[in-house]
Amino acid sequence: MTGKSFAVIVGCVLSASAHADLIFDATVQLSAQGFGSAPRDLTIQHTGPAAPNDFESGCVGIASGGAFVVGPAGCRTNDATIDPNGVIPVGGDEPSPLNDNQKYGAPTLASRGITNAGQIGILFNATEPGGDSINVTDITLNFFTPTGTFIGSIDGQQSFASSFPGNGVAGFVFRVDTAEQAVLNALIFGQPNFGSIIMTLNSSLTGATAGPDSFRIVNLASPGVVPEPNGLALLGLAVAVLALVVRSRRR
Repeated sequence: MTGKSFAVIVGCVLSASAHADLIFDATVQLSAQGFGSAPRDLTIQHTGPAAPNDFESGCVGIASGGAFVVGPAGCRTNDATIDPNGVIPVGGDEPSPLNDNQKYGAPTLASRGITNAGQIGILFNATEPGGDSINVTDITLNFFTPTGTFIGSIDGQQSFASSFPGNGVAGFVFRVDTAEQAVLNALIFGQPNFGSIIMTLNSSLTGATAGPDSFRIVNLASPGVVPEPNGLALLGLAVAVLALVVRSRRR
């Protein structure tokens, strides 16, 4: 582990979370997440001069009838959001081309092999120059029927003191808070044919000076998702130090 990656991990652990439905999980790592390897479910990037305070916002959604929509038309208000954080994305910073399976997507639960709320993960891949800080002021996961009926959503937010530069490296993973998993399991996974339910993402960012910043819905139970080895090594080091202290006191 390099000194820089250690600093990034520590910065993540110490970053602030203001909302706890979708929460950042520092123990999860994904690799090979470049655009060529993994399509995105939401990509956000300034399409013109940077807005004041480096604000970006992007949305994808499902309209009535099942049509896939991008931009403000895909943004949800806080209607039917479980314990909403009060932040409503406005959209408009979704880069072209609008190619599904490249920069945008609307996967079903079955397509990601997700069968319960505990398996839901959202990979946030920031591309700030030099690993600068970035704030996810809102990340909202929406659920729709195939015909475009909105079922409900869950949201969260997180401030990152530092980030991983580059789009193909491991990013940050949000997961559903344990307290909310039972709610989602009843609302979403208790429905007949829940595998056909479509998931979309809305988000707003501040401190976003470059891009593209992107999100991908992942299955935390899939073989490609592993515990962060550097974090486990750090935990092992702490245990070893504690053992040495206890041994020294006994002597």
